[in-house]
Amino acid sequence: MEEIKKILVVRNDRIGDLILSLPALSSLRKGHPEAHIAILVQPYSQDILYNNPDLDEIILDEGQGILPLASKIKKKRFDVAVILYPSWRNGWVCALSGIPIRVGTGFKPVGLLFNQRVYIHRKECHEVDYCLKLAEKAGGTGKEKEIRLWIKEEERLYAKEMLKDLDESPIIGIHPGSLGSALNWPESHFSRLIELLRGKNVVITGSKDEEVLIKRILGKLGANPLNLCGKTSLSQLIGLFSFYDLFIGPSTGPMHIASGLGKPVIALFSPIPSQSPVKWGPLGERNVVLMPEVECHQKRCSSGCKLYNCMERITPERVLEGVYSILHK
Repeated sequence: MEEIKKILVVRNDRIGDLILSLPALSSLRKGHPEAHIAILVQPYSQDILYNNPDLDEIILDEGQGILPLASKIKKKRFDVAVILYPSWRNGWVCALSGIPIRVGTGFKPVGLLFNQRVYIHRKECHEVDYCLKLAEKAGGTGKEKEIRLWIKEEERLYAKEMLKDLDESPIIGIHPGSLGSALNWPESHFSRLIELLRGKNVVITGSKDEEVLIKRILGKLGANPLNLCGKTSLSQLIGLFSFYDLFIGPSTGPMHIASGLGKPVIALFSPIPSQSPVKWGPLGERNVVLMPEVECHQKRCSSGCKLYNCMERITPERVLEGVYSILHK
């Protein structure tokens, strides 16, 4: 490739996807130390990128039409676009903005809009490896998979204040919601697990949209966890998780935040192939990944499936075993 001065990375989907793209940003920075590197993201996920040394600019996708967004990006005169989220909208935005080198997958129809294609099936490798392959095609170097998140000091102080009444024993965070990103564990199982953890420092988190879910889970429990559902922004959630000794939750953005902070996680995965831990599993060695032992060929789950709801096969007692195996090492 000729000298690259300006690079646009496109990752305007979910929080977890963005977190798993961070090693690719580091790879691009190592390969192009003097280049201006920008990233296109959703507004709600931008706090993931706080103080990230591999970035020079964050561009927010406000959900505008293809032509207005393409016009906005065209003015910035990028040399290369690395499209980590290969939607048709992103393909057209990068093509119409006149970016001469467009790197993306060659295994989707939208690949017709890319002129530097990588032929790797996303479902056959971890998302971190997929993103690194695309970065390499754009001149990135280094294959380190380390994920680094930076925490605002004021958010750590906020979290510390929220946790001030807990004792000195390990803090176990439970984030029951998935906002529909994956087939979830039954509410009754979350309730039972919280009962089994009675007497321990248990913190419950969730977005404001998940307050009804959390209320149902907590119900008439005898246990009394610290319920912080709806009380944290994304950056405050990162600060809160930095105090955890263990995270428990489904395959979703908060699980990847905890993992990215180096915290051990117990991740509850659906058997649906597109949601596989092979692709979306937490990084690191101190994790426990639990998934129903069933053979699944579904693209998405519905109550009509003969195995529904297979997630109930992961018992609360099995999760408790994972808690002890991690905290007692």
